[in-house]
Amino acid sequence: MTDAGELILSGQPYYEEAIGETAYNSYTNVLYVFPDSVCEKLLSVMRNRYITISGSISYENARELEQAFSDEYPEITDIGVSYGIRLSTLQVNDAKAGNFVLQASMLYGAVVLMVICLTILSLQQLLDAGKYKYRFGVLRKLGVEEEKIGRLVLKQLGVWFGLPILVAVMVATVVIAYFIQTVSAEISAYIGFGALMQQIGMTAGILVLLLICYFISTWILFKRSI
Repeated sequence: MTDAGELILSGQPYYEEAIGETAYNSYTNVLYVFPDSVCEKLLSVMRNRYITISGSISYENARELEQAFSDEYPEITDIGVSYGIRLSTLQVNDAKAGNFVLQASMLYGAVVLMVICLTILSLQQLLDAGKYKYRFGVLRKLGVEEEKIGRLVLKQLGVWFGLPILVAVMVATVVIAYFIQTVSAEISAYIGFGALMQQIGMTAGILVLLLICYFISTWILFKRSI
């Protein structure tokens, strides 16, 4: 029931014409399409006009067009009416630039934090290598073979490196799962789950490579110290 009377769903429950991306970014569960005769009797809240041009325009021309529109139609007028313009060229470029900056900053932060944590773990083991030298020396005098001592060193470093990494992986898994569930609609519309998983996989690969390098370096230096 509306101001235009009782409306009944059409026999064709879907609309095939393109009406622009903005209509689908309103985060509503249902989107109704009314004919002009009905819209004329309803209260107008917002109007969108879509223009499809024959060819693409450059980024600089799109910026000029946006500025010209803003000068002619201010964002908020004296009578409370607001105007806005969106150009596909600007939105695509801004989205790509923002996505690149976000990925680069998050990857940089992840690498820096990973390096700090692994450096602390490595230094802690190497600084304690002095007292471990005496302990492993006692094992050698008791007849323990070097191969077994090497396995003991590997197990010790595996525990010291493995427990923090395991906790970090568990926490990261929970956070990533919650993030994906929260913004699943945006991911599906703008990025795609395949591309997102690829980006996460690349980041995880870089972190795993750092872990392997630190672990092998610490293992070699520790064995030399004892």
